[in-house]
Amino acid sequence: MENVEQFLDWLVMLEIQHYKTEANDDYTPSGDSHFYLKGSQERFTSAEMISLFTCKASCDVNEKWLSATAEYIDYNKRH
Repeated sequence: MENVEQFLDWLVMLEIQHYKTEANDDYTPSGDSHFYLKGSQERFTSAEMISLFTCKASCDVNEKWLSATAEYIDYNKRH
């Protein structure tokens, strides 16, 4: 990715949260870590976040992002 600095600034601007995922008996994570917007149930892998930033996300990821941003806006209105 050419614009790594812009990508990182974008994550900070949106207050993106991040956590390391770990497998257990009934859960196999889709990535080593996940990103999310505060107040949203939606989780995104690193590859999905990059695809969103570069405008190359699939329709499914875009739909998930729209849902996440709506939840994020509602969360911010309440807090």
